[in-house]
This record gives sequence, structure tokens and C-alpha cells, in this order.
Amino acid sequence: MSCDVFLYVQHLLGIGHLRRASVLARSFHQAGLEVTFVSGGRPVPHLNVTGARFIQLPSLHAADNSFKILEDESGQIVDEKWKSARSEILLRAFREAKPKVLLLEMFPFGRRQMRFELDPLIALAKEMSVPVLTSVRDILTTHKTPGKSEWIIKRVKTDIDHVLVHGDPRFIPLEDSFPLANQITDKIIYTGYVLDSLSVSTPKSKRNSDNSSHRKGVLVSAGGGAVALPLAETVLAAKALCSLNNVPWLLLLGDNLPESDFHDLVSRAPKGLIIERNRPDFPTLLTQAQLSISQAGYNTILETLAAETPAIVVPFAAEGQSEQTTRAELLAARGVLQILMERDLTPSALATAIDQCLAGIRGDIALDMKGAEKSTSFIKELIQKQG
Repeated sequence: MSCDVFLYVQHLLGIGHLRRASVLARSFHQAGLEVTFVSGGRPVPHLNVTGARFIQLPSLHAADNSFKILEDESGQIVDEKWKSARSEILLRAFREAKPKVLLLEMFPFGRRQMRFELDPLIALAKEMSVPVLTSVRDILTTHKTPGKSEWIIKRVKTDIDHVLVHGDPRFIPLEDSFPLANQITDKIIYTGYVLDSLSVSTPKSKRNSDNSSHRKGVLVSAGGGAVALPLAETVLAAKALCSLNNVPWLLLLGDNLPESDFHDLVSRAPKGLIIERNRPDFPTLLTQAQLSISQAGYNTILETLAAETPAIVVPFAAEGQSEQTTRAELLAARGVLQILMERDLTPSALATAIDQCLAGIRGDIALDMKGAEKSTSFIKELIQKQG
């Protein structure tokens, strides 16, 4: 057995990395590439990796927002024996796949917790003369630990052949969030933003002809659900306080929110507000909503912009996380959405933001959203050059 691309992704808290990787995998397959997709996080329902060979490693996740403690699927802290066993599963899968390219999600810019298996994996790829690529989003979390950025640069120079940056440098270059990026410009490839094709299923010209007459209701989403409770609780109380109290509301919560919390929210939901688990038709729902309220993750932001839906975003900012805040502030400055910080999140503040968002005039922004296609073209050319 052999494949073209061996794609490794480890999601620890949210599912944004996993969703972006799944879009890439489908794009690779559509271009005729054989893909082995390896996921190390919790299984996610409705994950679409059509055409890829999917391998689920024994799952682990972060115990909390600090990302410092790793737990297995039963909630037990993983020990060295557990890590060693999982690493062997990963290495065996790589040997069997005999790939032409290894594509890592985030490492070494993130996922340093996974060195127990990524160091041996990279070493094996080099032994087999397989190019190693890493895939990163447009904005990286600021590294405050002394020496961490320098360590990342050293690893990129030593171990990574190409860095695929899924962003548009006209909007925000990588060095804005990672200043030392100027030391690896020879390895950086800007692909544009990776957007699921389902998100642009409605032609823009059709939406612009009458962008509001067919829209009704409020769509609220909170990512994978692991940190969804503050936004969900606020939404339940804010509905009665705003001018959209009499339209349908749909609150989507990811599967990482415990069942007990999910059912508690359902039991307390006000009239006219339906609560469901995340749905695969989220991009379509966005094109039908008159307002979106969400966190400010990479995928949700892109889908909201593609749907041209008025939006309020509440960036996840716990434990010094800066990525969502940076992206949201840049877009708010362009007038394409409204931002409400977590520290200011109250029912009355959200209700006020809703009324202001509906009354405001949205700006416009042109972003390169061909990230999946350009990533696919680059990797396909790289494989062809290998002969």
C-alpha cells in the first residue's frame, strides 16, 4: 500500500484544526491524490474526509484551557507507556502508507506536547526521504515563553521543507503574529484561506441582488463546544432583551460540551430558541440567517464572510490566547463584523450589540479564499517533481 499525502492532525480543545485539515484532504482527493488522514483527537461526528483513508489514533485531549495536561478518552492523564504505544501505532501506519509527502498540522509552531510521537515520525520521514510540510493558519498564538520562538525557527530550518500558511499576506502576514518568520521566508508558501466549498454554494451575485429578504432568524455557534458555556448562557438571557426576540433562534453546540450541560441548557431555553448539536449544514444555515453570533475561530469567520451574514463575534481569549482576538479586531476595524470581548460578555451587552449590528452598515473585504486549491496544486507539483 502507498499513498501520496500522509496528513497528521491533533486537535486538543477546539475542532478548527481538524475541520481545516478535512477540507484539505477532500481537495487533495478531488485532485486525484491518495490521502491517509490521521487524527489524534476526540472523534468528531460528521467529519467529512471523503476519499481519504482515515486512521483514528487512541484519542487524547487537553484537560483545560492551559493545554498543559493531556488526557485519554476516559479522562485519565496519559503516561509514558501510553504515549509510547500510540507512537508505535502512528509509525506503523506511516511505514504501511509509504507516502510521498508528510503534512503536519501546526508543528513545530504548535503541538509541542506531541513531540513524543512527532519527533520519531519526522525522523522516519527523513529516513524514507519523504518531504515534511507543516500547515498553519494565518495567525499564530503569541509565544511568551523565552526561547520558544527561537526553538520553532530551529526546528523549521532543520526538519521542515515547506510551511503552508493558510492566509492572505495582504490582510495579515505571518510575521505580524510571529516576528521571526522573516528568518524562514524561503520556506513559507502563502496559500490563501482554506474555505469549505459548501460555504460558497450560493453565488455571490445572487446574494447581492437581495441579501436580506430571504433571511430570518439568529444563528448562534460555539465551535467544538469545549468552551461554549459562557456564550450559551449569555445568549439564553439576551434573547428577551433585544429587538430580535420574536424571530427564530438556533444555538449550535459542539460535541465536546458534556451531555449534562447540553441537556441543562435545552431545559432552560426560552421560547423560540432551539438548541442542537453542531450540524454539517452550518454554512447553508449561515446564508439563511439574518444575524450570526459566534466565537471568532478561523473556519467560522471565513464561512460567515462568505455568506455575507451580519455578525457579532466573541473571541476565545482564555489563558493568553490571542489568535481569535487579533483576527476579529482586524475585521472589526474594516467594518465587516462587530466584536464583543469575553470580559464584556453580559446579556445586556450582547443585546445592545445585536441592535447595533442590525442598524450598522457593513464594510467589505476581499480575501484570497483559494487556500485548499492552492495547497493542493503546490503538493501535487511537489510530488510530480519527485518523479
